[in-house]
Amino acid sequence: MNYKFKYRLFGRSKGRSKNNKLIEKAIKMKLKKIDQTKYNIIDIGSGYGESTLEIVKYNSDKIVIACEKYIDGLNNIAKKIKNVDANNVRLFQGNVHQLLDENCPDNSISEIWILFPDPWPKKKHYKRRLINYDFFLKIKKYLKKDSIIHIATDSRAYISEILFNVYKIKNDFQWLNQSKREWDYANLSLPDTKYFQKALKKGFNPFYLKLKKL
Repeated sequence: MNYKFKYRLFGRSKGRSKNNKLIEKAIKMKLKKIDQTKYNIIDIGSGYGESTLEIVKYNSDKIVIACEKYIDGLNNIAKKIKNVDANNVRLFQGNVHQLLDENCPDNSISEIWILFPDPWPKKKHYKRRLINYDFFLKIKKYLKKDSIIHIATDSRAYISEILFNVYKIKNDFQWLNQSKREWDYANLSLPDTKYFQKALKKGFNPFYLKLKKL
């Protein structure tokens, strides 16, 4: 697998806004090599930042890293953290595989959030989905013992695939929330994101999955 394919980004990375100077400055100032002695949380696909900002609110003593390809979303986070003076936020624009390979030592991540990743519903695009067996194998070495992974999706096909792979990696990861009540994203205290609201408007009931690395 070559470098370009490995770190390839699908879809747009910029919106219509031309004012991205803030995020460019924020990325240069805040992105550093991850300190494995800290409690590090990665919010993968942070979108417009609702999830990151919610995570930061309840984890002011931990490092929260927003990983997102869409520069306008990171720009929104940069503006918001500037207003609340949050010094524990880090920003990374790009592919999470690149973040892991270049910025994360082994056993350095304490928590991962993956809320409403792109389901790529067309069969020919399934290979673009982030969460698969190879993804779990890769992140295993970067995660600390007893680290937590939060996953949510409103795609039935995607959650079926994810659960199939969770079964395959059951010797390395424990599925913590196995009761029906604990799957219901809408009834849990979880980040209220744009994509969660879109799912509700469509009449979908998002599925939440919580895993622990053994």
